[in-house]
Amino acid sequence: MLKLPRLLIFFIFIIGDVAVSGNSVDSLKMVLSKTTDGNTRIDLFTEIANQFRNKDSDSMKWYAEQALLLTNADTPPIAIVKVLNLIGIYHFQTSAYDSAIYYFERGIPNAQLAGDTAQLASFLNNIGLCFTYKSEYDRAIEYHLQALAIREATNDPKVSSSYNNLGITYDRMNDLTNAEKYQLKALELKRLEGQQLPLANSLLNLGIIKRKQEQYKEAIVYYEESLVIAREFDDNKKTANALNNIGSAYVSLKDFRKAATYFEQSIALKREIGDLQGLARSLGELAEIRAFYGDFARGRALLLEAEAIAANLGSKEIEHLTYANRAGIEEMAGNYKAALEFERKASSMWREMVNEEKNEKIAELEVAFNTAQKETEIQKLALLNKVNEAQAAGERAWFIGSVISLSMLVIGLMIFAAMQGKRRKVEMTLQEHQFDALQKRYVDLLEGPMATELAVDFTMINEKLVDPLTEREFEAFTLSLAGKTNQEIADKLFVSQNTIKFHLRNVYNKLGVRNRKEAVEYVVSTS
Repeated sequence: MLKLPRLLIFFIFIIGDVAVSGNSVDSLKMVLSKTTDGNTRIDLFTEIANQFRNKDSDSMKWYAEQALLLTNADTPPIAIVKVLNLIGIYHFQTSAYDSAIYYFERGIPNAQLAGDTAQLASFLNNIGLCFTYKSEYDRAIEYHLQALAIREATNDPKVSSSYNNLGITYDRMNDLTNAEKYQLKALELKRLEGQQLPLANSLLNLGIIKRKQEQYKEAIVYYEESLVIAREFDDNKKTANALNNIGSAYVSLKDFRKAATYFEQSIALKREIGDLQGLARSLGELAEIRAFYGDFARGRALLLEAEAIAANLGSKEIEHLTYANRAGIEEMAGNYKAALEFERKASSMWREMVNEEKNEKIAELEVAFNTAQKETEIQKLALLNKVNEAQAAGERAWFIGSVISLSMLVIGLMIFAAMQGKRRKVEMTLQEHQFDALQKRYVDLLEGPMATELAVDFTMINEKLVDPLTEREFEAFTLSLAGKTNQEIADKLFVSQNTIKFHLRNVYNKLGVRNRKEAVEYVVSTS
């Protein structure tokens, strides 16, 4: 009985030395190699995993899983909470959202047993984030509101994070009223608490909302305040993002020269910090401005650089965006054959992205199901060991009862796992049908306007616009949607080609789109 206290005292002294030496992982491993007590080993594996958090996610996962393998019915719930949280975070960081949800949901009853309301709210919040990234917004809101209620009731300092997450989710739902309401609450708390870098994030989020509300000058005010904070803390990534957002706001204000200045600053900074994904996107935005001023050669050169970055990163999303931008520039230059070629490349890349996303979801569901089966087997083996110990002690009656209970538990777990698997397969099948329908519709639109006839009602579309279309603009627009070239439209309406370009540019500005492809998407989405 004296062995465990001595071990714990030794552990406490070692942890104290770790804090001084700064070599915590090696010191913890040394203690782990000399420790045999199960609960102490769980704590050590968990602490080592935590040391790797935000540094080496694979190592974090491995040590946390070793801790989970050691848990049993006698493990304190708070210890299980910490382990499940780390494994869930790993899956969240690797975008395996279904697996992350599985571990976070397992953590909820353990947090309740431990009476840890802060961690309970964190689990609910993390599940909400997973559903947000899965675009299941109603479920995300449900979990975020549960987390918010707990944090408000307990005066949890992370309540501002819940407001922020709700704002982001409502923003993605395009519910800008609620998005702004919760982001303003988060902003107010962060100002009171003096959280400068989180404050910079809230300012950026509010700027994005204001831009969507077409309040571009207000958006720039938020962006510029965020920029000041980011520069004050030498946070180059946030600085680059703020510069880029300011540039985008000036594009919306049609002040393209100012926009170009901010994009150029953002691009220079992104090159410096090696933010290749952000760099590729900014290059695409600057390329469109260059093309607007007729500098098509410079626009093409910027997009070629973005395309090279996409190929280097293996990012189909950026490559798709680059092809779409290139199609827009070639259309502006009057090179319709080249524009069609890049539209087809963008369409092909979109199909690849959709298929890959479906395959990733299938693989993720299989991993989650296999993980559940593996853990069920581990629990079965742990229970069998207890049964064998009871038999060795001669407790025959207890042994028989345990075997029956074990069988029922294993059968119940297997039934549960099978039901979960069937449910997820049904969800996966539904998602595949949705993907196929979306893919077909999108490809039909991109493969050529003449392949799809769109019914556009003049009165209906003007009801949705602040600045309505004129009859002449509407005539030019509908002929454009029907696949007519600018010259064909000009001949039909007995005007010059430049007049048609002028009308179409006005239409695109009023619709808030950049080219005919986006105009088609706008009409489809609002029809």
